[in-house]
Amino acid sequence: MISNILAFVRLAPLAIFLFVAIAGAFAALIGGLAGWADVTEFGKLAAGGGALGFFAWFFLPVFIRAI
Repeated sequence: MISNILAFVRLAPLAIFLFVAIAGAFAALIGGLAGWADVTEFGKLAAGGGALGFFAWFFLPVFIRAI
């Protein structure tokens, strides 16, 4: 049971960041196609932040072992 909790804690942020990145990309696409500059900018910000968070969390064990 503890291993299931630890696996969830390890993988849940990856899923959340990936969802934010994909949703932000779709928001940027829809905002760009519709001509909504504010939606496009927010989508780009969300996509970039989600991707940054995903890869930072993904490579966190590598960074910790390198120290």
